Amino acid sequence: MVTPEVYGKPTPEAAVRGGRWARLATGAELAFVAQVIVAAAVFLATSGTRDDHGTGFAAGTEVLKVLVGGLPLLLLAGCLHWALFSLPATALARLTGGSGWETARVALCAAAVTAAHAWWVTALWEVPFGRAAAWIAGTGALPLVAAWHARRRSLGWGAMLARIGALTGITLLAALAGAFLQARTGWLAYEPPRLERDQYAGTWVGGGGAHRLRLDGNGGAEAGNLPLEDRSTTLWDACSGTGTWAFEPKDAAGGRGPSGGARDRVTLTIESCGRMLDWRIGGTAGRPELFTVVDASDSRRVITLHRP
Repeated sequence: MVTPEVYGKPTPEAAVRGGRWARLATGAELAFVAQVIVAAAVFLATSGTRDDHGTGFAAGTEVLKVLVGGLPLLLLAGCLHWALFSLPATALARLTGGSGWETARVALCAAAVTAAHAWWVTALWEVPFGRAAAWIAGTGALPLVAAWHARRRSLGWGAMLARIGALTGITLLAALAGAFLQARTGWLAYEPPRLERDQYAGTWVGGGGAHRLRLDGNGGAEAGNLPLEDRSTTLWDACSGTGTWAFEPKDAAGGRGPSGGARDRVTLTIESCGRMLDWRIGGTAGRPELFTVVDASDSRRVITLHRP
């Protein structure tokens, strides 16, 4: 078949140009990186709907610092995901047929690659197959859609970078606007549970059993490796012993402190330990927890206790 010439050069047929798979999974690695960045932004934007343990935006900035500091690793992870998931799925789709039913073949091949990886993960780490498959498919859906779009439009890496970058920027602006509105309106804002004094009695553990607190209904307390308020006066960061505890309801617990705003609070007096950090209520009514915030030199660490 003779094709028309433009400026003396033959123009490829549209069917041939659209049917090539020379660029397999173009832009999939960019989509993987973008979705991680957007997920982190949404996590920060919705921090007001979760229990931040009184650390406010500081808890979210830790995520931001990790994300920015680990950007080279994130780019490497995107390339690795491209090589292990997007590339095999698109290559299998190319090998299993011609130009017909391309979308369906890509979806089926992606499902086969997902099943193979899920079986491998299950065999190595004893993770449930369904959960592993859901995570693999969830993280691979957008990169595969990006690769499909690049394939259909015959786009190169630069064009995909521009498109994904623009969509990511719009999404980040939307997340920022949503965070502002949530903070201003208080919509779906987190509220700590309210417990009666007797409901605090019992054993609370945390840190995989490293921290333990037992409260009895008569005001007696037994602390196991719990943090001190002023750690500069002793050789240890934590202390164990027996003593007493007191319950201070929200209205009497005062304003913002090292563990956040006004919440019900448990104060400890442990013999020979010095002043202990206060513990505030967090979690939910169905699964309450006690927490305290330990100020370090460059960060704030939250210690949580829950009922075993």
